Amino acid sequence: MLGYVTASTETSENTAATIPGARVGSRSGPRRGTDRGRRGTKALALALAAVAGLVAAIAALDLGGAVDIPALPGLATPDPLVTWASGLLKYAYDLAMLAAVGCTIAAACFLPGRTGDRARLAAQSWRWLRIGAAAAGLWALVALASLPVDFADTFVRPLSEVTAPGLWSYATQSEQGQSLALTALLALAAAVVAARAFTIPGAACAAALAVAAAVPPIFTGHSASNGNHQIAVDGLLIHVLAAAFWAGGLLALFIARRDPAVAARRYSFAAALAYPAIGISGLIVFGANVAVSDLWESAYGRIALVKIAVLAVGGVLGWVHRRRTLPEVEAGDRRAFNRLAAVELTLMAVAFGLASSLSVTPPPTEALPDPNTALLGFPTPGPMSFTTIVLDWYPSVLLCAAAVTLVGFYVAGVARLRRRGDAWPWYRTALWIGGWAVIVLTTSTGLGKYGMVLFSAHMVQHMALNMLAPILLVLAAPTTLALRALRPDRAGGPREWLLALIHSRWSRFISRPLVTLFIYLTSLYVMYFTGMFEWAMRSHFGHLFMTAHFLAAGCLFFWVVIGPDPKPRPLTYPAKVLLYFVTIVFHAIFGLTLMMGTGLIAEDWYTQLAMPWVADLLADQRAGGGIAWAFGEIPSLIIIGVLIAQWARSEEREGRRLDRMAERASATGHPEDDPHEVYNAYLASLDQERR
Repeated sequence: MLGYVTASTETSENTAATIPGARVGSRSGPRRGTDRGRRGTKALALALAAVAGLVAAIAALDLGGAVDIPALPGLATPDPLVTWASGLLKYAYDLAMLAAVGCTIAAACFLPGRTGDRARLAAQSWRWLRIGAAAAGLWALVALASLPVDFADTFVRPLSEVTAPGLWSYATQSEQGQSLALTALLALAAAVVAARAFTIPGAACAAALAVAAAVPPIFTGHSASNGNHQIAVDGLLIHVLAAAFWAGGLLALFIARRDPAVAARRYSFAAALAYPAIGISGLIVFGANVAVSDLWESAYGRIALVKIAVLAVGGVLGWVHRRRTLPEVEAGDRRAFNRLAAVELTLMAVAFGLASSLSVTPPPTEALPDPNTALLGFPTPGPMSFTTIVLDWYPSVLLCAAAVTLVGFYVAGVARLRRRGDAWPWYRTALWIGGWAVIVLTTSTGLGKYGMVLFSAHMVQHMALNMLAPILLVLAAPTTLALRALRPDRAGGPREWLLALIHSRWSRFISRPLVTLFIYLTSLYVMYFTGMFEWAMRSHFGHLFMTAHFLAAGCLFFWVVIGPDPKPRPLTYPAKVLLYFVTIVFHAIFGLTLMMGTGLIAEDWYTQLAMPWVADLLADQRAGGGIAWAFGEIPSLIIIGVLIAQWARSEEREGRRLDRMAERASATGHPEDDPHEVYNAYLASLDQERR
C-alpha cells in the first residue's frame, strides 16, 4: 500500500502543471533519470518497511496465540481464518490511516502557500494532498472490508455464514459496526475533499476529516470494555493520533520532492511533542488494560513489551534526526535524512504491525469488583464526603494532558515576552493556571466519579465547566499572548493561521450575539430535556462530547461578553450587559424547572446503577436544580465587576483620545478639528433651532 502511495507521486509532476502558478520546468535526461532512480529507491524502501511490518504482524499473531484459541465446552470456537483476516486488515487499516493523516496534515501545515497567493497550495503540498486523497480512499475501502470480518469475529462465525441482512444490522445497530461504518464515511469524505482542494483551508478541512475518521474505532476496542475503560480510551485516543502524526508526517517528508528544509523544521517541532505523548499514553493504556506482571507473563503483555522497545529505538533515531540530519537537510543534502527516515519508517511499520496483532489478541481478564464497574469504568463509589472528593482521584487523561500542555505553552509564551523585555500581567497567568486547575479538579478528583452517579454532583461539574472555568480562561487573554509571543512569518505560520481564524467567516458567524446566546443556552435545555444526557452518561464518547461542549460554549459566550482578546464583532458595553442578563434569566428558569420537576432525568441510568446510599433520586435532582439556580451568583458578581471595570477603562481611553485631538487642534490652529468645539457647536445649533 505504501509503495502504491509513493508511486502515485510519479505522475503528479505533469498534473501539477495544471495548477495556476505551479512551475514545472523541463528537465534534462540525466537529472530526470536521477530523480526517477531516487523515487524508485524510496518506493523500494517503503515496500520493505511495509513487508517488515507485515512479518511482525504475522509473527505476533502466531506466537501470541491470537489465532490458536482452545475450544471450550459449550462455546463456539473462533475460525482462525477470521482472526488472521482481522489482524491483517487492521494492519492495512493502520498504514492507510497514517498515510492519509500524515499527508493531509503535511499539505495543510508543513509548507507555506504559493508566493503571491498564500492561501493556495504550493506544488509539493498539492502532491501531498493528492497522495492523502488516495490513501484516504484506500482507508475507506479497508474499513468497509473489515465489516464482514469483524461481524464474523464478534459473533464467532465463519466468513461463509455472513449474510447481507446480518451485516446491515451489524453496521447500523452494533457499536463496533457503527464505528467502522462511520470511519469509512469520514475517510471517504476526506478523500473527496483532498482530491478537490487547491487551498490551504481546503487541505486543513481534509486533515480534520482524516483525524476525525481515526477516532470512532478507539471507543469500541479492547480498551473500551475493561474495568478502567475511561482511562484506557483517553490514553488510546492520544496514542493513536500522536502515532499517526509522527509516522504519517515522517512518511510525507520522506516522499517529498522539494522544499524539505522548511517542512522538516516544522515537523521536527511537532514531532518533539508527539513522541512523549506516544510513550506516556502507551504506558497509560497498558497500565489500564493489564497488570504489571502480565507484561511478561501473558502473550498480550509480551507483544506490548516488544512494541515499547521498538518505539524506544524509534525515539532515539528521531532524536538523532533532530540533532544531526536537520542541519544537513538545511544545507541541501538529503541523503543522510533519507537513510535515517527509511530505518525509522521500518521501525514504525513494525510497531503498527505489532499493534494490529494486539487489537485481536485478548488481554488478560480480571474479575470486575462489581457490575457497575463495566458501566462507570471504576468500582462503585461509597457515600460522598469531603474526604472521598479530595482524595479519591480518577484522572481524566485527556483533560489533564490538555491542561499540562496548554499551561506549558502559556508559560513559555510569557517567558518569551519577558526575555524580549515586554511585560505581561502576572494575574493573567494566574487566571490561566486557575482556569485549568478548576477543570482538572472538577473532572479528575472524586467529584468526577460522583458526577457519574449523582445528578447534584454532575450539576456542580456542569456549572464549573460552563461558567467558572471559562471566565478565568477568557480573562487570561491567551489569544493576545499568542499574537505577541509568536514570531511573524511572511511565508505563513502559526501567528498568521491564528489571525486568519479570528477574521474568518466562521469566527464572524459564531461571534454574533444571538448565535452565541443560542449556543450557550441550548446546551442547558437540549442536553437535559432530551435523551442526550443519558446517552452522554452511558457512552464515554458522549461524556467527552458533553464536557467539551460545556467548556467550549462557556468560553465562546464569555469571550464575546468580557474577553479582552480581539474578536471580529466587538459589542458595545450596553449590549454586553443586556446579553448577560438574558442568560441570567434563562439560567434561573432552568434551575427552577429542575427544582419543581416531577420526572427523573436519565431515570434508566440512575436506577440501573442503584446506589444503595442514595435514598431519593428525585430529591437529588432537585438539589441539582438548586445548585444550577444558585451557582451563577458568584460568577455573576465577577462578570458585573469586570464589565464595569472594562467600561470605565474604555471611557478613560476615549477621554484621553479626545483630549489629544483637542491639543493637536489647538497647536495647529484648527479649532474645527477639536471634538469638544465640534460638540459645543452642535449644541449651539440645536439651541438656535429651538428659538
